Amino acid sequence: MKKILLIPLTLTTLLLATSCSSLISKDDCKKDMKYLGLDHGKRGLSNLSEELRRVCVTSDEAVNLEAYQMGFNMGWSNFCTPFQGFEMGKKGDLYKSFCPLEKEELFREKFLIGKKVYDKKDQVIEVEEKIKELKAASEKNPASQALKDDLKRTQDYMLSLKREIQALEQQGMSLIHTN
Repeated sequence: MKKILLIPLTLTTLLLATSCSSLISKDDCKKDMKYLGLDHGKRGLSNLSEELRRVCVTSDEAVNLEAYQMGFNMGWSNFCTPFQGFEMGKKGDLYKSFCPLEKEELFREKFLIGKKVYDKKDQVIEVEEKIKELKAASEKNPASQALKDDLKRTQDYMLSLKREIQALEQQGMSLIHTN
């Protein structure tokens, strides 16, 4: 029974080890650390200085973790803008709380507004399908007042959704500064 448990645990450990090591490669050890940190921060990645230390310890290259940290902080600060938060929300990205405290509140606020835009656009797609179905049903049964009324209500709802999206986009873009 112990042998059976070891195989899944070994396989799981191997999968975890290989999935984590994919973020930093030996080639990264040869790069300009400030630029690498800047790139990671700008892309909203986690600070990978400990992983750099682990991967590059066997490398012939000297790794300047202070330069990486400086670059990361600069990139991180550039990433954590209200505009970036809004755009991430609009794309449906997952929210990760990692911005500097002085930027976190506005970043999160704009992210949540962007997320509402994303959700409303999903609703628009569903309502468009419903309108198509109602139009097809109305063509098959042109005398049905109930179908006509339902179609009108659904079209009105579509207009209200589009107005909400427009208002949310204006709200999301208002007072956006690049601090």
